Amino acid sequence: MGAILAARGVILRATSAVFATSAIAAPLAPPIKQGDVCATRGHRHGAWLTTLLPLVVLAACASAPEPHQASEVSLASRPAALAAPTTRDNIERFPIEHYDQNVDHWIRPDAPGYDQPLLSAQAQTRQLDAFRARYFGTAAHDPSPWNGAWLATSLLNAAGAQEVAATQGRRVRRFDNGRPGVRKTYGANFQPHTSAWNRAIETNMALAQLDADHANWRYDPRRRGITVDNALVRLLPTHDPAFYDFHEAGQGYPFDVLQDSVLRPGTPVYTLARSADGAWLLVCSPDLVGWVDARTVASVDERFVATWRNAAQRNLGAIVRANVPLADTAPGTSSAVYRTFAPIGTVLPIMRAHDGRQLTMFPVADRERRAQIRVTALDASSVVPMPWTLTPRHMAQVMKQQIGRPYGWGNTLVYNDCSAETRSLFAPFGVWLPRHSSDQLNAGQRTDLRAADIDTRLRTLAERGRPLMTLIHINGHIMLYLGNVERNGVSVPMTYQNVWGLSPADNSRRNVIGGSVILPLLKTYPEDPEARSLAGKPLFEISVIGGDVAHAPGAASAPNLNSQEEMPQ
Repeated sequence: MGAILAARGVILRATSAVFATSAIAAPLAPPIKQGDVCATRGHRHGAWLTTLLPLVVLAACASAPEPHQASEVSLASRPAALAAPTTRDNIERFPIEHYDQNVDHWIRPDAPGYDQPLLSAQAQTRQLDAFRARYFGTAAHDPSPWNGAWLATSLLNAAGAQEVAATQGRRVRRFDNGRPGVRKTYGANFQPHTSAWNRAIETNMALAQLDADHANWRYDPRRRGITVDNALVRLLPTHDPAFYDFHEAGQGYPFDVLQDSVLRPGTPVYTLARSADGAWLLVCSPDLVGWVDARTVASVDERFVATWRNAAQRNLGAIVRANVPLADTAPGTSSAVYRTFAPIGTVLPIMRAHDGRQLTMFPVADRERRAQIRVTALDASSVVPMPWTLTPRHMAQVMKQQIGRPYGWGNTLVYNDCSAETRSLFAPFGVWLPRHSSDQLNAGQRTDLRAADIDTRLRTLAERGRPLMTLIHINGHIMLYLGNVERNGVSVPMTYQNVWGLSPADNSRRNVIGGSVILPLLKTYPEDPEARSLAGKPLFEISVIGGDVAHAPGAASAPNLNSQEEMPQ
C-alpha cells in the first residue's frame, strides 16, 4: 500500500528569523490542520511556563504576507531543498521541517519548575489505584477482564450479551457493499469488497454463539487470557483492509476502517467468542471489545493470574522508550530469544533481582497456548516504576521518544494515532485514558466551547488550561496543551499532537503531516492559507486533568463496544 507520509526524527529548525527572551532562539511551526480527525490533538497557571516556554516570535508568521500571497511567498523564499511540495491528486506534504520540533525549546530544562510535580503524590497514587483496578482489580466494581464479579454484572448478563451480539451484527452489515445505503469499501488493489467476502466473514463470526439463547452467559475462568504480542484489534475477524474510496481526500491508506486499536503485550483479556475457524478471538480488554488474532493471546490459569496480579500490585512498571525488545534466555542457554517488542505505555510487573538488576516480567505462550512468565533485564531508560512522578522533565522525556514517529490510524503498524499518543504519554504516570478521543475528556474537568468563536476559545484555553495537563478535543481529534507563547504581541497556544494533516473547508485535499509534532493553535496557517483552523472546527472542548479520578473503580463501566467518533471523513 506504500509507506505513510510521516514526520521523522529531529526536524530542521525554521529558516525565518526567530527571537526569544533567552539566548536560545526557538522557531515555531504553524499548526497543522487536521483534515482527518483521528479512532481510533498572559497565562493564569503559567508560572513555570514563562520560563519553560520563553516569549518567542513565531517563525514563518512574524510578517505574514497577504492571504493571496502567503503560500507563494512563504514557500518560494525557502531554499530549493525546502521548496513547495509536489502535489499528487488530492495529497500534498506539509513542510513540517520549517518548524522547530525540539522538545527542550518548549519544555525548558533550565526552568525552575522543570522537576516540580504537576500532581501531588496522593493524587498520582489515586490515579494508579484506578489504573490497576482496570487491569487487575478484584473488587466488585473493578472493571478488569479477569474479574468475574464485575464481568457477571456487565458484559455477561442478558443486557450485556444482547448488546455484544447487536454490535457485531451492525458491524458486519456496515461493511456489506450489497446492502442499500452502505458506504462502499475497497480492499487490496483498489478492488471493492464483494458480498461473498462479507458473507464469509459473517459465517466465520459464528454469531449464533452470541444470540439470545446464550444471553445468560456464565463467567468461565478458563476464558481468561493475556496478550503475548502486540494484538491489533479489528472490528471484524479479518486481516483484510477496508478503505473508502481513495479518490476522496483523507481516504485510502492508512485509514483501514476495520482497524480499531492495539493491545500491548501483557494486557489481560476475557474471550467472549471464537471464530468458526479458531483464528480469531472476540475479547474484552481493559479498554474495548474487539477481534484479535488468536496467536496473540495465551490462556491463563488461577496460578498465573495470582502470580501476575500480585506482582503488579507490588510494583507495576511502564515502558518509556520506543519499541523495547522483550527477550529471555532459556535455562542452560546463553542466547536470548526475542519474543516481541513493548511500545511506550506498555505496563508490566517489575522486580529486583538478587544482583540488584531491575527485571521486567512478560508473558509468552507455550505449545498448548498457555501463558508462562519470563523475565528480562531492562534499565531505567526503558522501564520505570509506576507512578512515575509527573514532572515537566519526565513528560519531556516521553515526548522525545514519541515525537516524529509516524501516524497510525487505529494503531496501524503499531504506530499511534491521536488518542493512542495521549494514552501512551500519560500511562507511565499512572493516568489511565480511554481509547477514544471524546471519552478522554472524562479524565478531567471539562469545558465545552463549541458555541464560542475562535478568539473566545483560545482565550479560555489560556485562562483555564494548565500546561501539560490539559487535553483539547476538536472533532474527534485530541491534543495536549503545552502553554502559550507570544507572536506579534498575541498570545498563541502551543500543542503536542499526533495528527494526519490539514484540509481546506471543502475537504478537497489533505496537507499531510502524518506524525507526532509540536504545533501552535493558530487562527490561520501561513503555509496554507486555505487550510481550516483546528480551533475553528465545530467541536472544541478542553479538559484539565487534576487530582480527582474521573474513572474511579466504583464508577467504571464496560469497555466501549462500538465507538466510531474518530472516523477520518
